[in-house]
Amino acid sequence: MAAKDAVALDVGARHVDVAPDHADFWTRGVGEAPQSPAGALAPRRSSAGFRHLLFSADERHDHETLNLADIERLDALRDKIRHRGIERRAFSYWGSVKGTVTLDVLRSPFFALSFGVYAATVAGFAHPAGVEDRTLYMTVLTVLGAFLSFASIFLNKETYQRFRASYEASTASQSAIFECATVSRLGLRDLAGRTVVRFLCAAYLAAFAGLRDSHYDVEQVLLPFVQRHGLLTEREWALLSRRGGFAATGDRYRELLAWAVGVAQRERNDGRCDPEDAKRIVKPILRLRASLAVGYHRLGQPMPFVYVHLVRILTTCYLPVFAFVLARLGSRNPAVHTLACVAICITCFFFLGINTVSVKLADPYGHDIDDLRIIAHCSAMPGACRAILTTGLEEETARALWQEASTSPFDDPVAYFSSSLSAAGAAGSPTRRPAPARPP
Repeated sequence: MAAKDAVALDVGARHVDVAPDHADFWTRGVGEAPQSPAGALAPRRSSAGFRHLLFSADERHDHETLNLADIERLDALRDKIRHRGIERRAFSYWGSVKGTVTLDVLRSPFFALSFGVYAATVAGFAHPAGVEDRTLYMTVLTVLGAFLSFASIFLNKETYQRFRASYEASTASQSAIFECATVSRLGLRDLAGRTVVRFLCAAYLAAFAGLRDSHYDVEQVLLPFVQRHGLLTEREWALLSRRGGFAATGDRYRELLAWAVGVAQRERNDGRCDPEDAKRIVKPILRLRASLAVGYHRLGQPMPFVYVHLVRILTTCYLPVFAFVLARLGSRNPAVHTLACVAICITCFFFLGINTVSVKLADPYGHDIDDLRIIAHCSAMPGACRAILTTGLEEETARALWQEASTSPFDDPVAYFSSSLSAAGAAGSPTRRPAPARPP
């Protein structure tokens, strides 16, 4: 037996240590992983081009299917945007165009319509409005702008809360898987521990494939992911496919979680797992199910359409009115025209930008560059869990801890602690603080 294997057994581990880059680590001794379609691991969609200026990411991907490599490249772009936000680089190319609302606002027809209304008003009226009309114009502009600002910001706040809840649910899923892997490290046999954790890692992405199968295609994303990491055997994949498949349903990820619970319960019933350890394994699995269900709850009941429609109608009406009022109030001086155009541009960026942000945040599971990095979250789990399941104490540390301690408190707890208390009393050191006197 190798030295590192001996150390693992010395500390009571039931797992056999393997190299962290072992290709068939997860399904070793169980079966072979299913084969993914050819070309699923090679990017095929360009991230540049003129069409990227004309259409947003979600609009482009409504008519095309991205494979696993395409989404991984998209996650890399999202990571760059995230670092630009951390570093506050607001005036670089990445900070002013990529990952912002700039292109979305410029693509909006109401952006061009506002300037068209301004130009038509200036051409149609040779002179500005009279003094008696200015009060009416200013009142209309102020009232509409105040109501629209409040409604837009409130909508953006509500959608951000949904975005934040979705992100926290994804990270909570990672925490649950890590917790289960940590307890399985010593609480289950090697094969049982690997089986439980690989079911959880597979269920993590399977939940999003069932949630948004149009964006996380089963054949182009989920199957290559499972095959790359070896999370399911070919027979297991075939069984799940026969029971209804993964697309447009959450049944398969819940079934994988039920498999994991069944493995822990069987190990407990057969006496190979302590009941407390089995309870600690099942608890994070159920918490993982609750976290993955958040996306289904959020998309099942999006923001009420009546409120979203109200904000869109107000925005549609306000921007042309704003341009018309500026044209009627301002003089025909070229400097005034320049200032008015800047004001129209800023106003469009504010209201159209707020609306665009609310749309992006309302559905964080798409292919927009501002959506959640779901594949990055899922891809981090197999390697991290494998590191947990193959860890062991360093040889000298293990020897210092367990060879010097000839008596274990778990062999005979009463005798062990009694002898410890006697030794401490003979040395003249108090073993515990005296209980406080009760008041009369």
